[in-house]
Amino acid sequence: MGKLSFVLALAFYIGLLFLNYPKPNLGGDSAMGYALGLAFLGFGFALSSIGLFVGLASVGVFGNFVQDPFWRNLLAVILCIAFGITVFFSAALKWDNITEAVSFSPWLANMNSLIWFPLLIFIPSFLVLFLGKEPSFAPVRIFFSIGFLFSLVFTIGMLVDWLVYQSKQQKEMISQIQTRDKEQYDTFMREIADLDSTQSILGILPLTGRYHEAEIREAAVAKIKSRPDWESELIGILVSEFNYQYAYDFLDGNSVDHPALFTEPVRLSILQMAADIRMAIPNADNLQDWTFDHFGIERLLRVVDGQLAGQGMDFYPAILEVRKALDTSPPEQYKGVKYSVTPVLDKWLKDNLQ
Repeated sequence: MGKLSFVLALAFYIGLLFLNYPKPNLGGDSAMGYALGLAFLGFGFALSSIGLFVGLASVGVFGNFVQDPFWRNLLAVILCIAFGITVFFSAALKWDNITEAVSFSPWLANMNSLIWFPLLIFIPSFLVLFLGKEPSFAPVRIFFSIGFLFSLVFTIGMLVDWLVYQSKQQKEMISQIQTRDKEQYDTFMREIADLDSTQSILGILPLTGRYHEAEIREAAVAKIKSRPDWESELIGILVSEFNYQYAYDFLDGNSVDHPALFTEPVRLSILQMAADIRMAIPNADNLQDWTFDHFGIERLLRVVDGQLAGQGMDFYPAILEVRKALDTSPPEQYKGVKYSVTPVLDKWLKDNLQ
């Protein structure tokens, strides 16, 4: 097994050399071919290296380093993994874009380790497996010692590089998220501050939702309530043909001064929603489970159960119309699509059945 694995590992190693020298074309279709070739040869080299190290272990090579059987076998496994990693990444990093690597990877890529490193293992392996030299033979012991040591140094160096690079990437990602959030925060606050009395409150209604950042939500609610007729404006949006769902953002968690004024407008908005759904489904060109999430049905139900609870107006018939609308027959290709809002409505209707 050791001899056959040696021949196979040597063949895959030679394949890696031919793949990388001279420099391959890393653009277009050639890049895909290079990647596939690298993957195939790397996988073959890894498998054959396992057989090679099993053969080396069977002739007592690793007994030169550790006597205890358990630690000797563990050392053989570690060195086999390190050897495979070293050869593969010596090939993979040679022509790769490594400008963002930390320190060890560029050093390895620039020293052409793919050419000479495997020979540190292949030469003594040939002497032991084919010429019958003892593992204690001085050239064998020296070559193996240098090769194994380099494998471990390289693997540890790559691991350190990877950890440092991942830490750097994570810090950059956090910084980008913080910058984006700050820019978004500034944009929202500017939109709120710039809204004047001639403009509709429609543009900042989404900022009043309960899940928005508290400071932004409070600023948007305060801006809206600073208008003397803000309730009338909100009602006007509720009974509009297209924008009623934006009012749910405000009503879900932000109190109004006269809740009774909103009962009928909310009911009418629900009926308008049912009509919109009935019209949308037969003409839809992309029905998905999330298609009707933008109507804010969950927000609406919280408004009905919270802000408008106990007013003597029964919303059940209107909400039932929305549920029936979801059963409108869709185009043939969308038969069987289940909307995520359906179970939400079913639960509400069940809980409020009289």
